[in-house]
Order: sequence, then structure tokens, then C-alpha cells
Amino acid sequence: MTEPPSNAEALPEAYVDDSRRISLVWLIPLVTLLAAAWLGYHTYSQRGPLVTIVFETAEGLEADRTRVNFKDVDIGVVETISLSPDLKRVLVEARLRVDIEPYLNDRTRFWVVRPRLSSAGISGLETLVGGTYIAADLATGGVETDRFEGLEAPPTVSASDAGRTFRLRSQRLGSLRVGSPVHYLGIEVGRVVDFQLAADGGVTLHVFVDAPHDRRVREHTRFWNASGVNVRFDADGLSVTADSLATVLLGGIAFGDPGAGGDSAAAEEMAEFTLHADEQAAFATRFALREAWELDFVGSVRGLTAGAPVEFRGIRIGEVVDVALEIADDRRSTRVPVRIAIEPERMGIRPDAGHSETIGLPERALWDELVRNGLRAQLKTGNLLAGALYVDLDFYPEDEVRTIDWQAEVPALPTVPTPLDELRTLLARLGKLPLDDMAADLAASLAALHKTMNATNALLRRLDRETATELDKTLTQTRSTLVTLERFLKPNSPLQVEAQRALQEFGSAARSLRIMADYLERHPEALIRGKGGN
Repeated sequence: MTEPPSNAEALPEAYVDDSRRISLVWLIPLVTLLAAAWLGYHTYSQRGPLVTIVFETAEGLEADRTRVNFKDVDIGVVETISLSPDLKRVLVEARLRVDIEPYLNDRTRFWVVRPRLSSAGISGLETLVGGTYIAADLATGGVETDRFEGLEAPPTVSASDAGRTFRLRSQRLGSLRVGSPVHYLGIEVGRVVDFQLAADGGVTLHVFVDAPHDRRVREHTRFWNASGVNVRFDADGLSVTADSLATVLLGGIAFGDPGAGGDSAAAEEMAEFTLHADEQAAFATRFALREAWELDFVGSVRGLTAGAPVEFRGIRIGEVVDVALEIADDRRSTRVPVRIAIEPERMGIRPDAGHSETIGLPERALWDELVRNGLRAQLKTGNLLAGALYVDLDFYPEDEVRTIDWQAEVPALPTVPTPLDELRTLLARLGKLPLDDMAADLAASLAALHKTMNATNALLRRLDRETATELDKTLTQTRSTLVTLERFLKPNSPLQVEAQRALQEFGSAARSLRIMADYLERHPEALIRGKGGN
């Protein structure tokens, strides 16, 4: 066994301090853990809301890559893309920034921006380089929600646009589309934002008019369809109207105020207006009262359509409402009743207050007097090229006296046939004549006349041949007689001298008779006693 060195007692004794149980080295991971927890909490607390957007398709969308933008500002990213339980839709979940949460409500809208070509123009070309993204239209004031129905096309009006929306009712859509412009005095002030079929027929359109032009839409404002080129070829003739080039190509709507409409109040939000077919129809004067009448024309009504004017001596007082065909119960005859609507105020007839569609007694007396004076309805041609007809009211005093049957469901005005109908009647009567027999008789008469003329010519030739010599002799004798008479009748001829002497003798005898008559008048007793007798 080896012994320790001799100087072992001189070595110092080790001292162990066990008062510190935790080493400072452990502070590093502890601080790291606290920092990580704080960062995790901060990240979680700053984490934005997760929203679900429902689209028809996920074309161009990718999870963790497709961004969500608002006015070209990045506000989120798509996290997941999945299918709906019924496999008909696509559910896109997007994480948005936390500061966007106050603007997520039922007025907020999302849509996919991709290249599009529409009537409003070309959009989304920037996605050809940067890729497809989801655009948002944030809004305030709605009901908070985290589920949204994605739009298939960009909205025409954003939530930040100032203005008002109005409803228009029309019988047909025509060339109008979403995005079609709305003009005022030729200036674009709005656009069509939506259209749908109305429950009671026709089409309902929603138009948005930008501020401050929305204040120009008043209660009496008229809207009309300014799309394309409007060509009308009717009883009024040919008319061609067109608005701006934009409306010709893309369609559009225009509005304006009638002469007395500028003082009316501004229209409220979602106020409803009628969309007229054109500007002329929009500003046509309309009266509240329209009285129904029926016309029964004898001839054809081809060319007469609903909407044709009813005129009184060239002034429009109504229009044709309907042209129908009725078959009699015995199936042997038909009639074509024409229903018209007359606005009596256009004729200066002022109905009493509270007057309804039923014609009142004072008006009935007036109409009776007009009909007694010869008021009749007649079809006339308004356009020779188009063959369009209209109804003309005028006085025909030579027509037979007629009356109005006020007991009928719709009172009827008496009618007179058109000149063309009279011509047709005349032609029909001519068609009933025995023209073949008359032609045969005429041919026989002409043949007999021809024979007579031939006989007359033969007789004249015979007379000319047989009587020419005798006529020559007669003329010679007559000439000789005239020469003899001339010799006797010339001045100083014996006949002239003897005639003058005879006349002188007649004058002397006449004077003697006059003297004797005067003497007998003075002495009538001379007839008994004689001249100089006592």
C-alpha cells in the first residue's frame, strides 16, 4: 500500500456552497418560452376574422395563395377551399385582417376578379399577370355576419358610391342590360344595376343615379328607353330617333322633366316610375279619365292595330285599345268590334267631380246631340306605304239619323264605310250583273249595226250615182232662174218701174180713202142724203 505524500496535510480543504439551487443558465430558455408565449398571444389576438364565401365555382382560386383585396389593398388570404354538402357550391374560407372585422355585415360583397368581356367593357386584365384574386366591397351599417354569397360579376355600384336607386316598370327589357348607362340631357349620370321579371307581368329594373344628379329625379320625372335606333312606321308616318352613340351600341335609359314637372319634390329612394318606349311616349299628355267606346266597321280592318290614334278632325283624342273577332252563336256570321279609349278632356269636355269611367248623364246628352248632328267614325289610311289605319271622327250630316245604345255594356259610336269599302260594294254589285249575256247582246247589236251601216253606205253610193245627173240639171235650172230674177229685180228694170208706179197709185187711193173717212166722220148724214144734200 502506497502512502500519501508527506505534504498532504498542507493542501487546502474544498468548500461547497449549497445556498443557490437554480442556475442562471436556466433563465435563457425561460425567457425564450415567455417570449414565445407572448408572441403567440399577440399573434392570436391580432388574428383577423375567418369568413366563408360561397361561389358557384373555384376557378382560379388557390388555398394560401389567392389574396383578398379591397381597392387594391391586401386585406386577407384564402385558407381553405371545400365543397358544400350538396356538391352544388364551393365554400371558400378566407382569413381577413383584424381591422376589417367592423365592416363585415350583410351589405359587404365579394366577387372573383378574372378577365371579363361584357357590354360594359373589358375588366380584370391585370389578373393575366398577377393572378386571380377576390375583391371585396366593404360597407357599414348592416347586420354582422361571417357568411357571404359571392357575386358572379362585379357590382355596378359600390357601397361607397353616393346616390340613390329607383325602380322602373317596363313591358319589355329590350336591349337594356346590367351596366347600361342612364343619361340626363345627354350626360351619363347613372346605370342599370339590376332587372328581374315582375310578379304581375313585365320587367322591373333598378337604376342607380349618382349624387348630386339624383336630386334631378323628381316625382313627375319621365323615364324612357333610349336604346339603339328607334324606327317607327305607323299611321303617323316614318320616324327615326336615336340618342348618343353609347346608347345605340350598348342600350341606355334617359330621363327628363315635363314642362310643369320642375317644381315637384325630389323622388324618394326606390321610388317607382314607368319606363316609356321612347321620348315621344314619355312626354305625351295623359289624362286620368279614359272612356271606353266600341266601333263596328263593315269592311276589313287590316292595318288597324292596338295603339293606333283616334282623331277628331286631325286632333288626337284617344287610341285604339283592342281589335277582336267575334263569331255569332249560329256560326254563320262574324263581326270585328274595335274597342277605343277616348279622353274627353281633349275635346274640352270637363267631367263632374268624382266622375268614374261610366259616362255621366250630361255627357250622354252631349254625345247624343253630336251623333244626331252626324258624328260618325270612319277608318282612314294614315300611311300609304305601311297600310296603317287610324280612326277618324267627323260629321256626316247626309248619313241617316242614328242613336247611341246606352244600355249596352260598352256604348257604340255609329260608323260609316270608307271610300274603299264603297268601291268594293260597287264592284260587288257590278259582279252580280249578267255581263256575259250583256256582252252577247252587245255583240249582236254591233253586228246588226254593222250591217245597217253597210246598207246605208250602199244606198248612199247608189244615190250618188243615180241622182248626180239630175242634181246637175236642177242646179243649172236654178242658176238660170236666179239670173232671170236678177235681171227683173235690178234697179230701173221694167218690173221695178211698174212696181213703183203701182205703189204710187196705191198711195193716191189711200189718201182719197182717208179724206172720205174724215168727211164721213164730220157729216155722217152724207151716207143717206149724199154730199151737199139737205
